[in-house]
Amino acid sequence: MNFERKQDCYILYPQIDKSNMTNKDRYIRFQQVVNLMKKNLRLGSAALFVLLCFGIARGYYNLTDDFRIGNYMHEVPYHIAWENQPLSHEEQANLDKILDQKFEYLGKGAQSFAFISEDNKYILKLFKFKHLKPSWLVEWLPPVGILNEIRENERIKKLEKLESVFNGYNLAYDCHRKESGLLYVHLNRETCPGKIVHVTDKLGLPHQLNLSEIIYVVQEKAVTTRQEMTNLLSKGFVLTAIDRVNQIFDLYLQEYAKGIYDRDHGVMHNTGFVHGETVYPIHLDIGKLSPSDNMKNLEVYRSDLMKVVAKFDLWFKENYPQYYPELVQAMENRLSTIFGEEFSLQS
Repeated sequence: MNFERKQDCYILYPQIDKSNMTNKDRYIRFQQVVNLMKKNLRLGSAALFVLLCFGIARGYYNLTDDFRIGNYMHEVPYHIAWENQPLSHEEQANLDKILDQKFEYLGKGAQSFAFISEDNKYILKLFKFKHLKPSWLVEWLPPVGILNEIRENERIKKLEKLESVFNGYNLAYDCHRKESGLLYVHLNRETCPGKIVHVTDKLGLPHQLNLSEIIYVVQEKAVTTRQEMTNLLSKGFVLTAIDRVNQIFDLYLQEYAKGIYDRDHGVMHNTGFVHGETVYPIHLDIGKLSPSDNMKNLEVYRSDLMKVVAKFDLWFKENYPQYYPELVQAMENRLSTIFGEEFSLQS
């Protein structure tokens, strides 16, 4: 066998003594080359087709954030614990007034698609079920033998994750509503006709959603703690930034006093501030809120609070080192008061 180079590509040919080649031999060799070229062309076309499909899929995802009915609609098992107490007449009227507005696509998070109201004050969240239900690949597995076991394990795993997220929202709505900025949560689907809300997706296309059929949350609009700190410290408002840190500490202390805590300690993106007549903190993403009476004890919640402090400490150090000494001193003073003893982040 030998190699011949054709335009920087190496093609493998059978080794043939050209001096003794007949016309038939030359024809056979020509056919071998043609067949090899056809094979390479087929492989190249297949690879190009795969790349084209991948590019189209990525383009669709970037343009739409994969907002589609299959991702925000799902058959969720009914839980009586997720049923809400009826709203007061005033609360219902306020909710109806909010939902009478049109909502525009704002963005997506790990757990939901978010839409903002016309008056820029409220967020409508539709849960993303893409990561809360078994993948279509698993669903296609035949229900036999070990394949059925894989299907069932995946179903149970996803159901437990879904219930954990919904339990977090239900817990917040029941006992931490204002501190979570929640106006309403709808965790059990209904079959009867309900209120229609008008939303536009990322492409600006309109959708009419029957809220009875959808799992959704209505929450006050807030800026994340990261954005709030950036807005303040970029202007040199260090004292106001310190006030905001203390407000976040107060938010966590209120949760500990109620015997609840957030398993996600990403304070910079997971908490935020509502700017209304006053500025107050809320927990933005409460899908990992969990109950624990032990959290009422200082010895227990101290380590949890320190995870929050560590996030602040690192962010201030990396982003605003010029203000870091003043900010860390303020945190140490507040933590000394909370813990009832002298505290230093350097120790």
